[in-house]
Amino acid sequence: MAKPKPGRASRTLSLKLDGQQITAERFVRSVASFVGLIHEVSDAVAAGRGAVKWAVSVRSGSVIVHFEAIADQVDPNIVAESVRAVRDGLDLIEKKPQRPRYWSDAALKRAKELAEALDSKAGTLQHVSIGADSTQKVITRRTSANVDSLIGIELRALGSIEGRLRTVSEGGGLHFVVQDAITHNQVRCYIKEQDTETILAAFRKRVVVYGEILYRRDRQPASIAVERFRVLREEKELPSAADVRGILA
Repeated sequence: MAKPKPGRASRTLSLKLDGQQITAERFVRSVASFVGLIHEVSDAVAAGRGAVKWAVSVRSGSVIVHFEAIADQVDPNIVAESVRAVRDGLDLIEKKPQRPRYWSDAALKRAKELAEALDSKAGTLQHVSIGADSTQKVITRRTSANVDSLIGIELRALGSIEGRLRTVSEGGGLHFVVQDAITHNQVRCYIKEQDTETILAAFRKRVVVYGEILYRRDRQPASIAVERFRVLREEKELPSAADVRGILA
């Protein structure tokens, strides 16, 4: 991961909602989507879940919710980079179907949910904008369309996926999740019932899975029907450059 650029920058993002009569359901939906988005992006920036904390405040007499990133046990530059990644990412995905830096599929889906909370016809939620560094980024339905263009399923192909085995679940079909170490994208890996115990034994370990992969339009894998898999050694267990030179000497 590239080291964030140093310098003074805002630690605060503001979610502004405008409408003649914003319903409780749309308010909660918008805030929940935005909270999920900033957590997904800041986790990717910091390379650690929950490393950046977000404090919430609401301005009196308005529907503006402020989220302040807190540098608890991380470099303050990580906090500033998290704010920039959210702000610039929202600006990019509003303009064109291109994946912003640090944005996983989950982050893209959160942005889509935020855009789809809009209801200009009924007037319940006419405008959504995000503020940072004295600028406002307006969110429209175009964001939703651009996300669909990025992560819609386009092709199937045999292949393999390498990452760390995370969640194991029965919801939506028996599967586990592999998280890519570089992109942080989570890929659903559908398995057979008889493989459950073997999969559970590999929980949190590095694995490579083989099978038919469904790819999204941005060529990122969405899911795989697992035919076989194997556990990989941890990086600390792999031979060092010095070890390799000793073998070849």
